[in-house]
Amino acid sequence: MMAFQEEQETTKAQARQTERRDRYAAAAGERLRGAAECQFSLLPYDELVRVAGTWYEACAEAMLRGNYASIDQLIREQTRVAAEEGFELDDLMQLLRLCRQVAIEKDGWAEDQFSDVDAVIDDALGALRGRVAWDIPEGLNYLTGLSKADRDRALHEKEQREAARKAAEPRGERRTHGRNKLRLPIRVRGVLESGPVDEITRTDNVAKGGLYFLSDQPYFKGVSLQVMYPYWSTPGAINHEYRAQVVRLDEREKRKGVAIKFLESLGAKASLR
Repeated sequence: MMAFQEEQETTKAQARQTERRDRYAAAAGERLRGAAECQFSLLPYDELVRVAGTWYEACAEAMLRGNYASIDQLIREQTRVAAEEGFELDDLMQLLRLCRQVAIEKDGWAEDQFSDVDAVIDDALGALRGRVAWDIPEGLNYLTGLSKADRDRALHEKEQREAARKAAEPRGERRTHGRNKLRLPIRVRGVLESGPVDEITRTDNVAKGGLYFLSDQPYFKGVSLQVMYPYWSTPGAINHEYRAQVVRLDEREKRKGVAIKFLESLGAKASLR
């Protein structure tokens, strides 16, 4: 009898924890979607909810059970994937800061509870120096960034490089280079004049209302499509499909550049909650 009662209590506790996680993830997804300076805001709300929920579970595992392996592994994997897909280091740090802040504001976590988790995150980022495309400074604190002297020096050098690049760049190319270059996996389905199409590719750049990709398929302006964005092929992955329409076609690198706009919101209203 006691074993049954203990099992019931465990089940109830797990249900409460799941409810807290889902409530937190929904709030964090809203906050991340509205973070205009962070390129993660370009992702659909449902994907941001998934990312936030994974972060929450890893942090809860660390704080409640003293198991820091999950958060360490999460940061390392998230860093590798984000760097490969064209995000910047600052985007990832903003994502982590916002996840942390929402946990404090919406779920009642205390600031001092994060001290060990923060240290693990800093160590995980530091361990990837030289192993990803980003320049991760030594001793980086993801909450505060670089020291003021380092920030000023880096900003000055960046401005010089940007000025030199723009001076050497043909005027017609500046618009393209000014856009983000996120290479996110997508799956595009539709019916063209030549028949059905179903291709898996990567974005060339994205915006909140649409995206741009290269293709060999005979898309035409105005055709309706179904786009899974982002598209994950890992076992158990949940992919959300959005209605879209081709609005522009370009000739790019012997391929066709395809610009689409989404015909439905990628924000919170797109989620069945």
